[in-house]
Amino acid sequence: MLQTTQSISLNGSSVIDGASVVNFSTSLSADQAYSSVSMQIIDMELYKANKDKVREDRDAFQKQADTLADGLSTSEVK
Repeated sequence: MLQTTQSISLNGSSVIDGASVVNFSTSLSADQAYSSVSMQIIDMELYKANKDKVREDRDAFQKQADTLADGLSTSEVK
């Protein structure tokens, strides 16, 4: 029996005034109950000065990841 599972990687960046401040990434799979978002700060000074905006971007990224995860499926073919 063939068993398949969909999975995808999602990457994003918080960009302020044309500069990348933080990179976000996650890996989603249909058989995972929860996925975590990794956050890598690229520019600490811009991050400190714009924490509220970066956190809004992080929340938007998590929402998009949740939406994608909800659409993933597993299947079995006999």
